[in-house]
Amino acid sequence: MEKKLTIAATSDVHINKTEIGGDFFGQVNGRADLLLIAGDLHDGHAQHTTDFIEQIAGVRIPIALIFGNHDDNEHSLDEIKQVLKKRKSLTILEGAYAEYNIGRIRVGVAGTKGFGGGFAPNELRGNVGEQLMKDFRKEGDREVSLLQIGLNEMTRQAPDIKIAMTHYAPYKEVIEGENPEIYAFLGNSKLGDVITAAKVDLAISGHAHLSTCGLKLTPSGIKAVNVGYRVNSEKMCFFDFLADGTVQMRN
Repeated sequence: MEKKLTIAATSDVHINKTEIGGDFFGQVNGRADLLLIAGDLHDGHAQHTTDFIEQIAGVRIPIALIFGNHDDNEHSLDEIKQVLKKRKSLTILEGAYAEYNIGRIRVGVAGTKGFGGGFAPNELRGNVGEQLMKDFRKEGDREVSLLQIGLNEMTRQAPDIKIAMTHYAPYKEVIEGENPEIYAFLGNSKLGDVITAAKVDLAISGHAHLSTCGLKLTPSGIKAVNVGYRVNSEKMCFFDFLADGTVQMRN
């Protein structure tokens, strides 16, 4: 089957405490048309961001990324953004939509960090209890709303290939292998609800380091995957989009 294009993806590289080979990011050149990074670049120091820029210096294809829970660990996200914006071919998605023309194919990506909250029918519900729990649920809803903004723009633009990218998991299938007792802190099925409604071709996420690798088909028919560095045995993920509408994953 003829291949239309290839997208590379990873997340949770945590470059300040992970020894990543010099060719990890550079290997996408000649093998992929677009690189997606689903958060947790590092632990939130501005110097870490400079180190990250050096890691991706040899990448010659466009890059789109979102932040993860670790990236704002030092509350310096504004400074981190300014460093990243020096890389002209890099796009930061925070409830935003980006589109790439690859040959005659239009690829749309909507992304945001996301947040916890759990998965139906066991998700956090209601507006009762102490304020901390209300705030936790409200933050999850805020991130869902941010993602919805990007997905709405994707629907309006109607690209040929539609991808949703979150750090927290939108479907519990991509965190299977983790302890179910912490599912509420690993993802939020409300993210999955809006992704499903947008009928994307692929949902990319990370965050859960102990889940199983590989493409998952959710009950709603969405192809979803955890592209985490550790989950995928420290290998880059590649996704081939074929002419018949199927997606194949390889490392």
